[in-house]
Amino acid sequence: MTVLCLCAVFIAAGRYLIYSDPTKPVDVIAVLSGNDESRIREAANLYKNGISYNIILSKTSQTFGDYDLPYTMLQQEMLEKLDVPAGAIYISEVTAKNTGQEASGIKKRMYDLGYTSVMVVTDAWHTRRVKMIFEDSFKNTPFKILIHPSPDSGYNKYLWWLTADGWKNTVSEYVRILGFLIKRDTNIPDYPNF
Repeated sequence: MTVLCLCAVFIAAGRYLIYSDPTKPVDVIAVLSGNDESRIREAANLYKNGISYNIILSKTSQTFGDYDLPYTMLQQEMLEKLDVPAGAIYISEVTAKNTGQEASGIKKRMYDLGYTSVMVVTDAWHTRRVKMIFEDSFKNTPFKILIHPSPDSGYNKYLWWLTADGWKNTVSEYVRILGFLIKRDTNIPDYPNF
């Protein structure tokens, strides 16, 4: 009985982390940085399926290659190789160090472009926290936010505890959710408001 209860708790913990809104047309698809191949491929699929003909990439301070090129340049090249035209790709102007700053950068870029709805693409295990952060960042705006998990993120909500990555992603995500709730409820600044 104890093993069954423990399994039920693990399954509930994995399932809670995953949030998904219905897939429907939006003004822009926003791709959060990290696990790029999975997220970029899913954004390109959404683009090809007509969910939106615009994509915003989060700008980070990360670089790649011998020439120290901006990481978003690599992401843009990946999208273009997946047949997303360069004219459909925008980069946020805020250099983000965390998900809250990514939300602020995407919000600012949406203001600049005149978009009012966004589908945020991220890893499945990251979606619950992304929902919380984006709702907090976008409150008191007319923007509509949809959250979309990348299906290829490699996270199994039922059996996550059987892999080291499952433990790492699940535990770190709960710690980050707790950190976000503490920051939000104590008004500790984490990201700029525009």
